[in-house]
Amino acid sequence: MSALGLFALMTVAHGQAPIAVNEEVLKSVMRDADSFSLKEGNPPVYRGYKGEAGSTDAELVGYLFETPDYPPEEVGYSAPIDVLVGIDLQGTLTGIEVLHYIESYKSIRGDFINSEYFPQQFSRKNITEDFRVGRDIDGISRATITSWAVARGVRDSARKMAHSYLPDSDYVAATSGDAVALRVYEDQSWDDMIESGLVKEMLVIQPDFTELHLSLAFIGHDGLGELMLGIDDYSRADRDASNRSREGKMLLVGIDGNSSQPFRQERLAIKQGDEVYPVERRRFVYAGSADAGKIKDRTRFAGAIVLMPELDLAEPFSILYTTEGVVGEFGGIHEMAYQVPELALALSEGGPIAPELIPPSENDAERFQFPEETVWTELLDSAPLSEVFAVLFICALVMTAFVMKKEMLRWAALTVTLIYLGWMDGGFVSVSHITNGIKLGPSLFLNDLPLLIVIVFTVVTALLWGRIFCSSLCPFGALQDFITRIVPKQFRYQVPQAVHDLAIYLKYAVLAFLVLMALAYSDLSLFQYFEPFGTVFYISRSMVLWVIAAGFLLGAVFIPRFYCRYACPLGASLGVVSLVSPFRIKRVQQCDVCKVCEHACPTGAIRGPAIDFKECVRCDICDYKLIAKAGVCKHDIETVKVRVKHWDEATA
Repeated sequence: MSALGLFALMTVAHGQAPIAVNEEVLKSVMRDADSFSLKEGNPPVYRGYKGEAGSTDAELVGYLFETPDYPPEEVGYSAPIDVLVGIDLQGTLTGIEVLHYIESYKSIRGDFINSEYFPQQFSRKNITEDFRVGRDIDGISRATITSWAVARGVRDSARKMAHSYLPDSDYVAATSGDAVALRVYEDQSWDDMIESGLVKEMLVIQPDFTELHLSLAFIGHDGLGELMLGIDDYSRADRDASNRSREGKMLLVGIDGNSSQPFRQERLAIKQGDEVYPVERRRFVYAGSADAGKIKDRTRFAGAIVLMPELDLAEPFSILYTTEGVVGEFGGIHEMAYQVPELALALSEGGPIAPELIPPSENDAERFQFPEETVWTELLDSAPLSEVFAVLFICALVMTAFVMKKEMLRWAALTVTLIYLGWMDGGFVSVSHITNGIKLGPSLFLNDLPLLIVIVFTVVTALLWGRIFCSSLCPFGALQDFITRIVPKQFRYQVPQAVHDLAIYLKYAVLAFLVLMALAYSDLSLFQYFEPFGTVFYISRSMVLWVIAAGFLLGAVFIPRFYCRYACPLGASLGVVSLVSPFRIKRVQQCDVCKVCEHACPTGAIRGPAIDFKECVRCDICDYKLIAKAGVCKHDIETVKVRVKHWDEATA
């Protein structure tokens, strides 16, 4: 069976097939309509009527449409999200229904978009509103990318639809001049924008006489932002700004120069009149590498200030940058006056564009790096400090137990990991972070600081010491260890060595399969069939996934760390990484003739004195036994040599 055929079978089994648009679905989105037309028109819509569609007395009450018919589509965590949207004749949404989406945790968490409060927020929202997650839309927990894709996709497609079918709506009336105004800026070069006042350039001379070049431009309208930065970079900056500050228009800050000192957000301030407003961390977002839009090739990197609501944008203000100390307290302050152009201001306010603001057309026929501090401060504002401190505490507890070789501390770490990272927070690392990282790139991790901390901890410790994550930071590994501790030893089954030696490579085959599928079929989501993390900790609604998870847990009853040994693709990836680890488990001469650690190893990674390090999960059991001298090591080596017949042959 082909990969696509297998995927089709799996998705049908989980009820993930697209929802068919029928009379019942249309009615759920537009309850005031009694009947509906077929989908027709260009672009296509369904029409909702009071009375019987097609009859002379039928009254049109609104339109319904599917977002894929109004490209470009917003991409969610794994693929575009198809939504049916209802809108009345005044441009107010009557409801939405998510028809289809391929999200990594859909089959685990169930239809989490349609089943939560999230879709209900769109009813009675007018398309003149912002639809920004974190401002006027509450996102789905741990699904920021998905929330943003739905909100932005619904808003943008509804606005396109309104221009075609609702010419008398408030939105169309208010924005009829937007396209003309944006065309003015589209036709301008960067130098033209400097001349018109939209862009201002600020030269900052550092104390060592190196130069920092800042380019400032007001982007308080989506069209302006996309024009200046490109759609992707602006969308990311706009999303981050919405998450971090509930109000404020954005001011683009392009960064270039040969400065020996990095650009620092905390050295920025806005001044208007006698008031000086330092730019707080939450009010500065990263805006890309200046590789798209008008800013392309004009600066090296870009950020954006979310301007304070106290500012009167109709009045001039100044941008301050200090090269010494803190703005407003020490010297070295550079200042650039800025006045938002009337045309850009009118765009941002959303009202009609006065004709006199539209100029007549002239054509009727790496020395500097974006500071790491900015990326980190952006991350610091992306999650509650309580979550950040909780993850840091768990990582510290895991490392303390590992370094001190205290079994009690390790069990404490396992308990906290299982409860917090497993069921409470759901912030565990999964092979989905590998497969979706392949699809979406590193930006996937740059809006979730707790997750990023766990990932960095996992990779760094694996490079240095091996699979410490598997030992104490993996909630499913912790669950298996608790099962082994509770179940009587007489239940355990010793896997024949020849079978074990072959079976351990199954997980590497699973890893290779998932990576190849992620590379070849970016819209597939298959990892949940091979990894039970989400099934157990997100409490899946899928019986198929629960049967798979139950099989792995049952295996752990008889074979310690059964899943880790033979099936875990994440463990396989860390096993490959650990091959370069320099700090490995200590061995002594007595290990040549001792079997104590071999029998106790939960993953079967030890055979006499040899350790298959890629299979070792650094559980410390063998270290505990060596410290306690629980095996032959309780005797000095000379005594052992005397007692063991043919010592040289035994240790050869």
